[in-house]
Amino acid sequence: MTNEKPEIMSPAGYWPQLQTAIEAGADAVYFGLKHFTARAKVGFTLGELSDVMRALHRRGVKGYVTFNTLIFEHELADAARSLEAIAEAGADAIIVQDVAAVQLARRVAPELEIHGSTQMSITSAEGVELAQQLGVSRVVLARELSLDDIRKIRAATNAELELFVHGALCVSYSGQCFSSEAWGGRSANRGQCAQACRLPYELIVDDVQRPLGDARYLLSPGDLYTLDLIPQIVQLGVAALKIEGRYKDADYVALTTAAYRKAVDEAWAGQPLSVDDSERLQLEQVYSRGLGAYFMSGTNHQTVVQGRAPRHRGVLAGRVASVLADRVQIELDARLRVAPLKPGDGVVFDAADWRSPEEREEGGRIYHVRKSEVGSQKSEVRRAQNREPIAQSGGFVASGAVAELEFGNGAIDFRRIRVGDLVWRSSDPEINRIVRPFTEAQVPLRRQGVRVEVYAREGEPLRIDWTLLAKPAIAVRVMGAEPLARAQNRAASDAYLHEQLGRLGNTAYELTDLVVDRVGEPFVPSSLLNQLRRAAVEQLVELQEEHRAERTENSEPRTENSEPRTQNRG
Repeated sequence: MTNEKPEIMSPAGYWPQLQTAIEAGADAVYFGLKHFTARAKVGFTLGELSDVMRALHRRGVKGYVTFNTLIFEHELADAARSLEAIAEAGADAIIVQDVAAVQLARRVAPELEIHGSTQMSITSAEGVELAQQLGVSRVVLARELSLDDIRKIRAATNAELELFVHGALCVSYSGQCFSSEAWGGRSANRGQCAQACRLPYELIVDDVQRPLGDARYLLSPGDLYTLDLIPQIVQLGVAALKIEGRYKDADYVALTTAAYRKAVDEAWAGQPLSVDDSERLQLEQVYSRGLGAYFMSGTNHQTVVQGRAPRHRGVLAGRVASVLADRVQIELDARLRVAPLKPGDGVVFDAADWRSPEEREEGGRIYHVRKSEVGSQKSEVRRAQNREPIAQSGGFVASGAVAELEFGNGAIDFRRIRVGDLVWRSSDPEINRIVRPFTEAQVPLRRQGVRVEVYAREGEPLRIDWTLLAKPAIAVRVMGAEPLARAQNRAASDAYLHEQLGRLGNTAYELTDLVVDRVGEPFVPSSLLNQLRRAAVEQLVELQEEHRAERTENSEPRTENSEPRTQNRG
């Protein structure tokens, strides 16, 4: 059991997502290689792994390698070689499904930490205990559990637990679906899922088709969203909160990581959650099939599958109020007050009420938006719908505000749009501006705090110890070559030392704590401080690249890092 702040763990399909996760505040990143992974289209090569781990470790971020496939007997030799290489590259842990992979890793790479994948479908304290007996130190619980279920497991076990808090859901228990293999010969376990759950179906009861209105995608779940539950989740005492999405782009990684980073920091500090409507809409905009807490809030299967569409929808903008020859008028959703429709936005017209799901949907980029006078449109929409607005809309503007949308020539066939159709904003160029600081960072956004202890004594060489606050085992010592002379005017003050040593510029560090041990009136030239500061930063980076995260429970700093290194500079 852990009483430590839970990790934010972000997905990385490749380098852009990995770098973005670091800048957005991830504590750990998980990713796959080209083999033995449940995401076949993304991942790093085994030859790239050392560079990946160095890039993560120099920024104080852990790296977990997904090794989460079922292994055939003829693959055991290759699997053993891969596990040895993963351990040699400095991975902080592997995430596995196959019990054989656990046993193999313990034999060929006993120092490598093992996490049990959600594909193990562990849903009870007994399952966690069995995984521990096999050698698993952390268990990623099944996504089908509620907060109450997790709380009971937490109370009954001392193992580290990890939860998915955001992203796609599988209609089956993750890792247990064989529809893709059975119907198309494509193994979901090997990352080749044909996504049969995202296809349209009809419900047949006693040989009679059951009408379901606009519900056509009967096996397609919405996407998990627990941002508003983070204060409760943090209180559970779990080790890590995991964001799904190794197939997602860097924009998705940026927004989800930053949002959950902020929420966890606030909850851990005992502060109220400050997430506002605009931030919620950003998560919905960047990728959403319909966000909800779903299983996390309890068993209610009817809410998990909405059935209108199997793909990214974005933000609900409203419903069509009127269709003209070259434009449409839509009754706006109330939530757009914090993120209004604008030229350049992409929209799609959802005609699931009356059109076959196999037909092409109308959509395109908005050319012009103007407010429209409220006439009979609102009542017309209500008559067309003959029902209340759908629950996830958040309610329409009380006044019945209507916007008129124009598109480029020929972009939309207005004959295929009807009054009452839902309108979704499927893309928003504003998202690119919001994520750019993370996706195109030229200097580190996320900085690691260091404690600096200065020993400035007349007649002795200057000595400065630098310690990484988050990992005290990472410490270096730098020293001047010559004894410090007596100052002719003013001795080195705390403010002067803080200013000089705090000039960490484009590095990934920031001076958080300064301690000065001064004897006499020593003169400390700025040139010497600059030399020693640069030397210390170089050594910190080197140590972090070499460092593999230590177990926090019952562990001591590694011997080679427990004593600061010494750097002599003249």
